Amino acid sequence: MQDQARRITYGAMMIALFALLLAFTMYVPLLGALTLLFIPLPITLYRLRYDRLSTLLVAACTWLITLLIGGLLSIPSAIVLSAVGFVIGDTVRTGKSKLYVFMATGLTLLVSLSLLYLGSVWFFKMNPIEQLLQQFQSIQEEALVMLTGMGNSTRDIEKMVAEAFTYYQTIVPSLFILSVFIAAYLFVMPILAVAARLRFEVPKFASFLTMRLPFATVVVYMVLLLISILSQTEQGTTLYLMEANAILIFRFLFFIQGLALIYFALHTMKLPGIVNVPATLLAMFLSPFTVMLGVIDIAINVRAWIGKDKRG
Repeated sequence: MQDQARRITYGAMMIALFALLLAFTMYVPLLGALTLLFIPLPITLYRLRYDRLSTLLVAACTWLITLLIGGLLSIPSAIVLSAVGFVIGDTVRTGKSKLYVFMATGLTLLVSLSLLYLGSVWFFKMNPIEQLLQQFQSIQEEALVMLTGMGNSTRDIEKMVAEAFTYYQTIVPSLFILSVFIAAYLFVMPILAVAARLRFEVPKFASFLTMRLPFATVVVYMVLLLISILSQTEQGTTLYLMEANAILIFRFLFFIQGLALIYFALHTMKLPGIVNVPATLLAMFLSPFTVMLGVIDIAINVRAWIGKDKRG
C-alpha cells in the first residue's frame, strides 16, 4: 500500500511538472523555447523509477492535462513529447549506451513526426511540405524579380534561380531527417544531465574529441561524388533526389568529424575551452573546408600526426 501511494504521489508530481513546463512553453515566448526541451523530463524520471505500464498511465494523464491547457490540437504534440520521454527513460533504465539512447530517441521522433504529417494530410487536409514548397516558389519569384532588376540577363538569371531552388526543394527530406536527429540530441543531453543530478545512473558519450567515423563512409561518399559527376543526373529525377540527399547527409557527418578534429587540435595545444566558440563559428563559415578536414581525418588519421608532433 505504501509503495502504491508513493507511485501515485510521484506520478501526480510528474504530471504537475509536465503541465508547468507545457504552460511555460506555450505562453512564455522566450523561456518557452528552453522549457520545450524539458517537457519529456517528467515521463523520463517516472520511467527511471517505475515500470512501463505505470509510466504509460502517467503519460496518458499528461495528455488530459494538455487538453485542458492547450486544447485538442495540442494533444498530438503532447503524445510525441511523452513518447520521447518514455523512450529516453526506458533505454536508460534497461542499461543501453548513450548512442543507443540517442538513436532510439531520433527514430521515435522521426516516426512520430511522420505520422503527424500523414495525419495532417488525411484528416485536416493540410500538407506542410506543399506549403513549404509554395513558400519556396514565392521566394524564387521575388529573387528573380530582384536580380532581373539589377540589369542581368533574364534567361541566365531564370536558369540560375530555378536550379538553386530545385536543389533546395530536392534536399527537403534530408534536411528533415537531420533536423529530427539534431532535435533528438537537444532533448537527450539536458534530460540526462538533470537525471544525473538527481542521482540516477545514466550513460555517457565517449569524448567528442575521439569521434571517428568508419573508413567506409569515405569510400561511399567518394562513390556518390563520382556517380554525381559522371552521370550528370537531370534535376527532378528520382536518382538526382537520392544523390542530393545522400551527399548532404554525408557532408553533415564529415562536417561534425572535421569539427571534432579542430577541437582535438585545440585541446592538444592546451588552449582554453572558450576558444572552441570562435573556432566553431569559423568552421561553420568555412564549412566546405571543415568537411574536407573531416574526410582527410578519416582517410589518413590526422590526429596521429598531431599527437606525434606534440610528443616530438
